[in-house]
Parts: sequence; C-alpha cells; structure tokens
Amino acid sequence: MSNKVVRLLNNYTKKRDSEKKQLASESRVSRRRTMFFGSILLGIVIILLLVAFNQKQANEELHGEVLATTEVLEKKNKQHADLEQQIRQLNDDNYILRIARSEFFLSEEGELIFNLPDKEDKEQEQTEE
Repeated sequence: MSNKVVRLLNNYTKKRDSEKKQLASESRVSRRRTMFFGSILLGIVIILLLVAFNQKQANEELHGEVLATTEVLEKKNKQHADLEQQIRQLNDDNYILRIARSEFFLSEEGELIFNLPDKEDKEQEQTEE
C-alpha cells in the first residue's frame, strides 16, 4: 500500500517534530545515564560482596586459630597448675617424708618395713596362672 497521506509542513507540525526529537534525545541520554550509574552501582556491589566474602573466610580462619590457641592455653594452664601443686607438695616436709618412706623404703630407727603385695598384684598373679 502506498502512503497517500500528505504531511503538512506548518509551524505546528515542525514544532511537534522538534519536540519529539528532543524527547527522544532526552530519553536516550536518560537511558545512557541510567545504564552508566547502574553499572557503577553494580560494580560497587560486586566489590563489596567480594570483600565481605573474603572477610568471612578470614574470620573463619582466625576463629579456628583462636580455638586451637585456646585449647593450647587451657592445656598449659592445667600443666602450670599441676606444677604449682607439685612445688607446694615438694616444699612440704611430710610429703617428702612419705615419698621417701614409700618409694625408697627409708625407715626411722627401730622400724621394720614389710613390703606387702597390693590387691592388684594378687589379681594379676591369679590371672597369670
């Protein structure tokens, strides 16, 4: 079909055409501006997500290290408490005397020491037979 409508060229139609062109130009600029700022915003969001992900991984690694260090610290504190208890016992004359009498069979004058088997020793002898 042929276009049989003739376009009038008067001030009104010229003005309308220029307004349409201006609106199209503004729309195109607005779209470009929106795409530009949208891409910048998307880039910032991606960077922030990457930083957050890396920070989370680093946090998990540090948390594991803290747990391991806490376990070592607890062991060392227990060992320290045991050593302090041992120092207190070694400074006690009665404890040293008791150890000397039981381990090294030291006796006072006139004492006879008899070494009697323990219940555990008797049970072991019976199981061996």
